[in-house]
Amino acid sequence: MNKINFLPFMLFFLLLTTSRFGFSQQADVTSVDEQRYVYKVYYKKISIGKMIRELQLKDDQIKVNTIADLSFLLMKFGGNQISNIYWDEKSQRYLSKQFSRKSVGFSTVSMSARFSSNGHNSTIVNNGKTTQYSNPDEYLVDFNTILLQIREGLKAGQTDFEFFMQTSDSVAHYFFKVTKKEMIDSKFGKFESYRVEQMKKKDRTFIAWFAIALDHQMIKFAYKRNILDIRGELSEYSNMSIID
Repeated sequence: MNKINFLPFMLFFLLLTTSRFGFSQQADVTSVDEQRYVYKVYYKKISIGKMIRELQLKDDQIKVNTIADLSFLLMKFGGNQISNIYWDEKSQRYLSKQFSRKSVGFSTVSMSARFSSNGHNSTIVNNGKTTQYSNPDEYLVDFNTILLQIREGLKAGQTDFEFFMQTSDSVAHYFFKVTKKEMIDSKFGKFESYRVEQMKKKDRTFIAWFAIALDHQMIKFAYKRNILDIRGELSEYSNMSIID
């Protein structure tokens, strides 16, 4: 396989796992919602490991830890990205506060990012080097924030999505579109699902399916690019509320 930075690659594996409406609030107490989603990952028909998303939701503050634990031809690779995210009432969307990323295997990355309060600027520290980015017209976000925002849009009936995603050394421009509804078989049954595809990228194909009856959770995905032929399926999930 070619050398690949697999943590940004996780954008194409794990779309949409939670929303700001996924927890409840009570007067004079604090409710923390903890969620965990596990996806089995395959290269063609070979099982190569799993992808995990762990979420903690407290009021409009969200902490997301996305983890890759993969291996192929006796080589292990993966890592994780931890993001602090919040719901911004003014823009009515999720915005990134900060994130940290580590990956090992095909590539090694150790970096952190902080975003300005208005969401239009970021400061990246990558292997000791500091770089700043700015986009006065669009919000800069990380991929964990993108995942939340797409699912929020699906629940509201949105069909087209555009994002400016902060990576370790650039700002990537992504487009996604709902192309149809399909009935999809899964471990948890057969569900009517939204089919979401990445657009304006001729060198790859990405498709993800989100089950409407499972609170718009992603149940399957498929990604092809060059020799890569990756697919995944939701294999387990849990949701637990904790009252402080």
